[in-house]
Amino acid sequence: MSAPSSDIPINRLLSTALKIISIELQFGHLSVPAPTLSYNDDMALRTLIVGGTSGIGLALAHHIAVAPEAIVTVCGRTKPANLPSNIDFSPIEATSMRGIKKWTDNFKGTLAGNRINLLILSQGTSNFTGRDETNEGIDRKMALHYYSRQLIVRELTPVLKEDAKVLFILNGKEGSPAHINWNDLDLKTSYSMSTAAQQSATMLDIMVQHYAAVQRGDEKRHYAHVYPGGVLTGLTRAWPWYMRAGVKVVGPLIAVKPETCAQLLLENLDKVTSAREKDGYFWSNINSDGSVIKDKTVWSKSQREYLAEHTWRTIDSALS
Repeated sequence: MSAPSSDIPINRLLSTALKIISIELQFGHLSVPAPTLSYNDDMALRTLIVGGTSGIGLALAHHIAVAPEAIVTVCGRTKPANLPSNIDFSPIEATSMRGIKKWTDNFKGTLAGNRINLLILSQGTSNFTGRDETNEGIDRKMALHYYSRQLIVRELTPVLKEDAKVLFILNGKEGSPAHINWNDLDLKTSYSMSTAAQQSATMLDIMVQHYAAVQRGDEKRHYAHVYPGGVLTGLTRAWPWYMRAGVKVVGPLIAVKPETCAQLLLENLDKVTSAREKDGYFWSNINSDGSVIKDKTVWSKSQREYLAEHTWRTIDSALS
């Protein structure tokens, strides 16, 4: 699929742009000042945020680092400016499965026996290009939004605390059975901008349930897919001028600052996950206000296993 041309109606393009705000704008670039926030410090002793160099990921890092005992690592392509002393930066190329495997091997070696309390996966992109494969054969957008996240979880599970929280930040609201193509999970033949967004969101829904279901023994980790809503960032710089103009007008009316989104999520995280766990669920979909998203599809064991098998087959092929 090529980039939108000028003969497409402007109102249709603006509608598409606004839809993407609610799905993907959390991945933009913004310098976030250190806030003054109090929340449950226990959950943030050691936090890893992949995609934590901008947007919602960086805002979460600053909020968590308010706790003096917190040790936070943010990962991405470019080191953010003015990081506090308890936030470390680790470079990563999250579109490459081989690069991620090398990075996770190195990162585990730096922990010196310590384990991770909170793992946040917020890497992503928003663009209007069609399918763009890496040299490993995976579409770049789907690599960021889905496959890289699964590889990181697989490789880092041995160093997660038994009660760790794992947050996938993408679109925990709109995944559904209507938004997954079981015959083309990696969208080799049916790729479009909207299907890539919907497919990745739905597959994340399935995988948080899969991870919760395959825990063993004393493992009580909680896996959550977060919908951050529209988040005001600078991501639209790469968009066509007519979309930037529309978003500039309506964006402030429907979107929030990354630090606001981070505050709502962290203030409510323990409450939401504890309530779910009392009901026997170690997975959640969390809304932009920090509340649980109700009535989400509960996927069958066969569906979960089918997707997991596809995921590991695709990733292992890229690693070979």
